[in-house]
Amino acid sequence: MSWDENSTPRLRPLEPISLMVEGKPVIALKDPLELLDHTVCVQKEAVPLLAMLDGKHTLRDLQAEITRQTGSLVYMDELTAMVESLESACLLEGEKFLLALEQKVREYRCKPFRDASHAGMSYSADPAALRNELEAFFVAEKGPGLPELASDPRRPVGLIAPHIDIRAGGPCFAKGYHALASGQPSDVYVILGTGHAGVRGLFAATGLDFQTPLGTVETDRDLLAALSREMDRDLLTEEILHANEHVIEFQLIFLQYVFGGTHKFTVLPVLCSLSYHLFNQNPGLAEHRKLFDGFCGALRDVCRQSSKTVCFIASADLDHIGPRYGDNFIPNEGTVAEALEEDGKLLRSLERIDVGGFIGGVAREKDARRICGFPPITTMLHCMDAAEGRLLSLEYAPVDNMNSFVSFTSMIFY
Repeated sequence: MSWDENSTPRLRPLEPISLMVEGKPVIALKDPLELLDHTVCVQKEAVPLLAMLDGKHTLRDLQAEITRQTGSLVYMDELTAMVESLESACLLEGEKFLLALEQKVREYRCKPFRDASHAGMSYSADPAALRNELEAFFVAEKGPGLPELASDPRRPVGLIAPHIDIRAGGPCFAKGYHALASGQPSDVYVILGTGHAGVRGLFAATGLDFQTPLGTVETDRDLLAALSREMDRDLLTEEILHANEHVIEFQLIFLQYVFGGTHKFTVLPVLCSLSYHLFNQNPGLAEHRKLFDGFCGALRDVCRQSSKTVCFIASADLDHIGPRYGDNFIPNEGTVAEALEEDGKLLRSLERIDVGGFIGGVAREKDARRICGFPPITTMLHCMDAAEGRLLSLEYAPVDNMNSFVSFTSMIFY
């Protein structure tokens, strides 16, 4: 489109990542949908200005703000060139983005299954090598050991497991799936994962089966259809968000590994996107709260009415701290210890199935630690019938050379 001083460009939901390029700090604008095969980088100082690309501010507003901040005049043709480059990369909402999205949706829905998008990157693409890789997490010196299937008479109704890169969080995954597989198995695993690209309708399912190096996992289309009928809403509207999202995929390979063909199961994969603001009685979010309550109520009802046993899995990481995530300080050992202590307080709320305590804890600090697992954990708490939770592991992993880190947990619920 043609841009001028009165244009109000709107940036799509993107994942900013701090990088060093030729010795200079830049911000990579990662597109979770991967509509193009390259990443756009901007100077770190430009991030606050990108926040003004919200569909409300004009380019004239942006020009005035730059002048206010720097005392220097930036020409309008420079700003229009910037938004044109963002548009060309499909990072702005508009016709070019919609055309690229429509094409990707068509291609996705024509596939026989959802491909293993992270095989060969986050874990081995070779089945034998992958089994060995996963086994190592269980049998390591501090690992839980291999599970003795169904040795615990209790049937887990919920699990929190990480969605960090498997090679970083493998031992934590293993502790969660050891507890899950030691209990009585379920027929269906409802996997609720963080939608990192954002989900406009809060929840997005997919009807495709999932292919991994360990085989195919069937999506429970009967349960999905029942849920859509109960809600009177098509949960597949935003299913393209599943194409490159890893949060469901990582849980599947652990399910496949621990059950190893001895137990047949299906899954209901759902991406979630919401924040603590949804629960503060803001009238402006009343429709979203109604949607949240409607989804959770419908999912509870269809699970209770089903003849199948159901277990929930929240694919969730906790804190994201450091320059990579926008902090202006370098974390140290004290930072990590403080973050894990605060995590522990939230997790104790979860052990008590104290939904209000968990949400209130995140709200009190205004999600300062960027707990990206808040949507699936909160949704699971509203859907599952649990009497108790048990913390299995709380760990963290550094993610760059600036000491940025992510914390994560595994918890089992009965």
